[in-house]
Amino acid sequence: MATTPAPEPATLAPDEVYGWVTGDDVERHWAHRDLEDAAVIDYLEAAHEQCVAFLNGADPDDPPARYRLAQIFQARALARSGVANVDSTLGDGEPVAVFPMDWTVKRLLRPRRVGRGPR
Repeated sequence: MATTPAPEPATLAPDEVYGWVTGDDVERHWAHRDLEDAAVIDYLEAAHEQCVAFLNGADPDDPPARYRLAQIFQARALARSGVANVDSTLGDGEPVAVFPMDWTVKRLLRPRRVGRGPR
């Protein structure tokens, strides 16, 4: 019986689009990651879904730069949440947001308007 070769692991391609970001965007804003590209792609896809849900389904074809940053920040937070200790820190003491989406990501997606009070 012939065996089929295992598929090649997914790799980040510079011009490939993952939600709102390209592989180049990921390299620029998340270069020092300790994850396989396939896992990064999974986190990017999940983060994109969460960002779109936070925007009530809005998924523009040409998103502003802040949406792309929000997707990367959310993907990083998701990756960190999988390795956090019980005290919400990484093994080296780096703090981790324990909420599904932290305020930085939310404000990138929905910036506060000048002159409006807190919500």
